Amino acid sequence: MTNPFRVRWLQGWLFQIVFMEGHVQVEAHGFGICLRTAVLPGESPRSAADRLVLAEDRRRRALHHAWLRGQGLPRAPERAYPPLSEASSERPVSLVVVE
Repeated sequence: MTNPFRVRWLQGWLFQIVFMEGHVQVEAHGFGICLRTAVLPGESPRSAADRLVLAEDRRRRALHHAWLRGQGLPRAPERAYPPLSEASSERPVSLVVVE
């Protein structure tokens, strides 16, 4: 296995085995983010990479579905506010004059 490595069924991701904080970890780079997880005892780096991306995919899908559910909320009726009768048309005092 070379370092960095790719997993065939996870297109768009590049994985790297790193030794960090006293543990062997798999680091995933793809789609603008970087994820990291420890390699569990008895687990191969490929299965750790698969587990890492699967957990991120589940998290993103849950966030997407929660966002979609929030789109269907009923909106409060819009109120027509009367124009302000006592509004001042004075220019605000500023330290910088731009003309």
